[in-house]
Amino acid sequence: MKRLLMTIGIVALSGAAFSQNAYDALKLSQTNPVLGTARYSGMAGAFNALGGNPSAIKDNPAALGVYRSKDFTFTPSLYINNDGEVKAALDNFAFVCNFGSKKNKKGYVTSSLAINYNRLNNISRYSRVKGETVPFSLTDHIGWMGDGNDLHRDAKELNLLDAEGYSLFGGKYVDRGYTLSEKGHVGQWDIAYGMNISNMVYVGAALGINVVEYKQTAMYDENTLPGEEADHWFLDNYYEANGSGFNFRIGSIFRPIDEIRIGASFETPTYYDIHEFSEVTIGDDNADLTTQVSSKYDLRTPLKFKAGAGFVIGKKAMVGIDYQYENFQKIRMKVRDITIDSEADLAEEQMNKSHTVKLGGEVQVCEGFFLRGGLAYASSPVKNFTRREAEGTAKFRIITLPQESIFVTGGLGYKGKTFYCDLAYVFQNNKDYLYPSLPVDESEAMPEKEDLKTRNIIATFGWRF
Repeated sequence: MKRLLMTIGIVALSGAAFSQNAYDALKLSQTNPVLGTARYSGMAGAFNALGGNPSAIKDNPAALGVYRSKDFTFTPSLYINNDGEVKAALDNFAFVCNFGSKKNKKGYVTSSLAINYNRLNNISRYSRVKGETVPFSLTDHIGWMGDGNDLHRDAKELNLLDAEGYSLFGGKYVDRGYTLSEKGHVGQWDIAYGMNISNMVYVGAALGINVVEYKQTAMYDENTLPGEEADHWFLDNYYEANGSGFNFRIGSIFRPIDEIRIGASFETPTYYDIHEFSEVTIGDDNADLTTQVSSKYDLRTPLKFKAGAGFVIGKKAMVGIDYQYENFQKIRMKVRDITIDSEADLAEEQMNKSHTVKLGGEVQVCEGFFLRGGLAYASSPVKNFTRREAEGTAKFRIITLPQESIFVTGGLGYKGKTFYCDLAYVFQNNKDYLYPSLPVDESEAMPEKEDLKTRNIIATFGWRF
């Protein structure tokens, strides 16, 4: 097969059929509620009111007020996606410096300053469907785009459309296959400060500096069925988004008695500067054409409110219960300080208010050794796709609509005088709807239902002094 590659070049965002949309923004806005140090993950991240853990800072910076010593910790992990692919990551790195006199009983007791990194989300999935017979072709949609679209013009030049712009596959059953690959992560650096007041009230604040990286490759192939005139064509769509942003958090923990702690925190939206790039290649067995699009936009994620309760039973056990609220209807995207109204409307109408509940516990089985376990549930951040959204969203990008997520966690740990180490296992089951293409006819809007089962193995090594 001899293929001719022609690069059309960088074209304007307004002329592209595959630019950013609110579903991309959702992908970059979501975080994993249980990802962190092995102790944090082993207890399903239920640390809003318990504090004293570097990953708890991302939920409630008042967690620093609970510290009574300096702390250095790092957390490598292995991430296993739904296809069995294994990747290594650094989930946490932190240095906590503690100040003050532990002898004080009233007023200012101690305070802590932290430089802290947390991996907020891992993005990794692989989906594949082969041999799906359908009574329509993606080239039908390309034909309906019109002459003002680059992909339409490319399809004409490759003789996938006739001179009038109609698909040469029209009226035929075709054998369609597609492959989706997603990779990326969201990470956050914190500069945080927390204070202990009278061993009863703990307060804290943190500046978060976020980095995000996302890549999606969607590959389509279509063949006419036996008995038809043999035809084959393909479309490969590569998309990536990279950016950085910032947010601010404040929080407090109240300890009315030694056995009970109550925590609450507020996080501003994260303000991102996103750079994106798309490359779409369309072709057949003889030739192909490539169109590239490069652009940038500003993204504002939802604000977050978090609250929790913690229960401490002597030095033998503790239990945490957390709640988190996010309103994904408030996602906003701007280009040159002008809100993209169509995406704001889509977010308001099709996104959800999301609720996350976390429950975790720890028990000391013998001197220095601990067992942990937890459960977490996150509701769906988005509603189902409809015809109007399908017509208005960038075409030929596979869209995934996350539904609810369930997390089951467990772990164990050792704590000595200065050194400690922990190990955790996290099982995550995401319920997703996957739209292989963006249909124009609502009758074609039949999503693939997927249960994405992923696993994390997390280890933490730390020193307190």
